[in-house]
Amino acid sequence: MRVLPLALLVGLLAVSDAKVFRKCEFAELLETRYYLSRNDIKNWVCIAEFESSFNTAAINRNRNRSTDYGIFQINNKYWCGSDYGKNVCGIPCSDLMSDGITAAVRCAETVRRDTERYMGRGKGYTAWVAYNSKCKNRDLDQYMAECWSRGSNSIFPF
Repeated sequence: MRVLPLALLVGLLAVSDAKVFRKCEFAELLETRYYLSRNDIKNWVCIAEFESSFNTAAINRNRNRSTDYGIFQINNKYWCGSDYGKNVCGIPCSDLMSDGITAAVRCAETVRRDTERYMGRGKGYTAWVAYNSKCKNRDLDQYMAECWSRGSNSIFPF
């Protein structure tokens, strides 16, 4: 009888470690820590919102037995280390769920670059379902307007 409450407590502690970013907070981090271009930032922010709701601990189990991990929902079939796939990014999938998103950003850029190499220039973000369904034909400048002041490179303070 004591096992269930302990398991529940452990589960809640694991969930409490998750970082859930706000949209503009995430955009600012991508710009100031990772020095990404505004064009890249608006795509990554849109992808992160619709893949994980900006949650670093997001996990999605797929019908094909693969799993998507972290803020960018990177799949273990090819990109990260598990018994299931190839691990092109050279990291354990658990690294994609860290509050420090360096591994997730690096691996996402690897996915984008490899997809461009395979599908052609400008097609890198199409590796994400959310990009194709929510971001691709959307005015992402308008989507980011609340975070970026008009005609400026600064991000609004929160």
